[in-house]
Amino acid sequence: MTQTIGIIGTGALGTLMAWHWRQTDLYAARRSSDNPPFVILTGDDLHEFQAMPWQGEPLDWLVVCTKASDALKALQQRQAWLGRVDHLLLLQNGMGQQQQVADWLARQPLAPTLWAAVSTEGAYRTETGQVVYAGKGHTHAGRWSESDIETTVALPPGVLPAADIRERMLAKLAINAIINPLTGYYRCHNGELLTEPDRRRHFERLSEEVADFYRLQGWCSQLDIRQQALSVAEATARNKSSTLQDILAGRPNELPYICGYLLAEAARNRHDLPVTQDLYQQLTSGA
Repeated sequence: MTQTIGIIGTGALGTLMAWHWRQTDLYAARRSSDNPPFVILTGDDLHEFQAMPWQGEPLDWLVVCTKASDALKALQQRQAWLGRVDHLLLLQNGMGQQQQVADWLARQPLAPTLWAAVSTEGAYRTETGQVVYAGKGHTHAGRWSESDIETTVALPPGVLPAADIRERMLAKLAINAIINPLTGYYRCHNGELLTEPDRRRHFERLSEEVADFYRLQGWCSQLDIRQQALSVAEATARNKSSTLQDILAGRPNELPYICGYLLAEAARNRHDLPVTQDLYQQLTSGA
């Protein structure tokens, strides 16, 4: 049976996921009332496809691909329809918003089950507004409530189950907490953090700080954070981080849910993250 999937947030990632799910009964919750088609460039091929406008129809999955800061508001705006949604999946950078949504859903009648996802898929929007599929990866999802595990739910096509979803999210958060603020600060592509001496030294200091804090917290004990951040920066050398794209476009960025999340956890444990704190203050002081 074909799944019924709705998407909130039709930026680069939302467009990419819609592309993967175009063979399902696909709905999109969009600001534009004229429901324009999705357009994505994969390799040398430009594809155009359509989704139905979501107006409260029953859904197997409602997938939220907005910025982290917009997740709760987007759901509150559609509160009356959530009773017709079986499962809610948050697919975003950062951490903190998942628990905000979980706390809010706990107060709602007939709330959908809450899932969280992390993806290594790559997509970006060009200056002309075109979404480019920049790199194939994997998307994993798991129940947010660790005490309420389901093993029989059919996930959206191509999404892999993960019992350790928080660990996977923390692993991605560590890399984002290094690459995103630094590329935003230096206004540079990912690979340029490694090729200029001052930037490379800054990269090393921040990597050490994040890795030390993760060890203190007992997070991702098998992950070599410095080496993984180095590998990601090299593999995505020509990419602009989402934070840099937001800064250049004058949009709010997700650093409050990346650096801000780590700083809040550090404060709770009376631990200082001076390199992270300095970058965060400089990049959010004008926000």
